[in-house]
Amino acid sequence: MKYILTIVVAFLITSCGPAYLANQVEKDFKGDWILESISYPDASGLFDVELFNLASASCFENSVWEFIPNNSTGNFVLDGNSCSKTQEQFTWFVDKTTAESFNPEMLLKVTTGQKARKVDQGTRVKIKSLLANQMVWEQNAMFKGEEITIQMTFSKL
Repeated sequence: MKYILTIVVAFLITSCGPAYLANQVEKDFKGDWILESISYPDASGLFDVELFNLASASCFENSVWEFIPNNSTGNFVLDGNSCSKTQEQFTWFVDKTTAESFNPEMLLKVTTGQKARKVDQGTRVKIKSLLANQMVWEQNAMFKGEEITIQMTFSKL
């Protein structure tokens, strides 16, 4: 009996490994965050790229994000640098195939005014760090024909 129980427990642990890790990362997102800064670590000059196919990066500065992990939804309010104040809804999840890596990836889809299953485009973001009070994302984007890295730093509210 002990032998069978040991095999069952071992099977459950190994079969749920990446999914379990992805769920743990998702739980750490819970709550309200403010996007404090957007930088371009491997590039020099002035940039104002479009983020999430929605608005320029300057509109995202100081935006407040709410993550609800139990249903993988959330919202954020754009209110930066003379941009009109708008609230956007999104769905998100940590990619289970990258959950065990040093920098797991998240897929974020803006769904404002649409059902999530109808939205077929999203943005893949690397989670560079995720602490209790700060997180850093990195996203690669094309700017004037060159790939640049965009780094977004959030603080927990």
